Amino acid sequence: MALPPLALNLSYPDRSVMNLYISMAAELGIKRMSLDSVTLKKAAEDPEFAGTVKKSAELHNITIFDVHAPHGLGDSLGNPLPGGLEKSNEVMLQSLRSAAEIGAKIVTMHTARTRLVNRFAPEAGPIENVDLDGAVDRAVKQLEVLIPEAEKLGLMIALENLFLPSSTASHLNRIMEKARHANLGFCYDSGHALIVEKVPGKTPDMIADWIAWGWENDTMTFQDDQLDGMLNDVITTHFHDNDGTGDLHRVPGTGIADWKRIAERLKKAPRLLSVQSEVGKAAFAEDIKDYIRKFAEAGFTLTGE
Repeated sequence: MALPPLALNLSYPDRSVMNLYISMAAELGIKRMSLDSVTLKKAAEDPEFAGTVKKSAELHNITIFDVHAPHGLGDSLGNPLPGGLEKSNEVMLQSLRSAAEIGAKIVTMHTARTRLVNRFAPEAGPIENVDLDGAVDRAVKQLEVLIPEAEKLGLMIALENLFLPSSTASHLNRIMEKARHANLGFCYDSGHALIVEKVPGKTPDMIADWIAWGWENDTMTFQDDQLDGMLNDVITTHFHDNDGTGDLHRVPGTGIADWKRIAERLKKAPRLLSVQSEVGKAAFAEDIKDYIRKFAEAGFTLTGE
């Protein structure tokens, strides 16, 4: 199977800058773009901005195919804070509706952390049921609300692998086992996978502190290959590179990712609908031609095959 055309991530919640970068992308042959969580939130809050995004994309024959839902502690899927599911449902439902208004097809969501939540929200006091079993059940309960809305709007929900126990491939598969639906799939994030996967010579003390203390005893438990564990249900991707120890969001070829192996396996993903870049926006701004060239060298196309 040929890979879908690469969607470049757009992270510019400013109307004039948004128009500039969409036009630049179009001149270089880009067919798809994706909106990050900040830009989607802006679109949800400002209908005029949302209209500008949609019109600018249509003018340049670009499809806004993917969007990223908000993913703060209080927004992520399975929010463990008191009253958290209700608040998160409100945010996620609005994200789905905003995505549909823009014409997107897939909404990527994060799952909530299960460790050291109080470090982020000490005002909440003791928080019960933040263990992994509870996290699965909370996410499933929330998806029972979100999936019917996604189905009604013609959208897919993609659960993303991160670098926490509550967002590894094995954990996401536990959620999928209980909530499987045609409108639910996975977003494979290459950069996050590199951080948690076993790599010869990599030891837990090499992992960035802010990531490691999401694990028991501040020590990451390295995982098996994340794409292998997610492949059958991957519907979209976030592509970026790093050195295996921190979430750097670099262009392909500047880290340790084996892009040829990633691309070849994704061609066998039975549900794959899109592939997205999630390289930091500085690379887009500094030299978009080099940015695109590096993705092409890694085996990805702008127009599809």
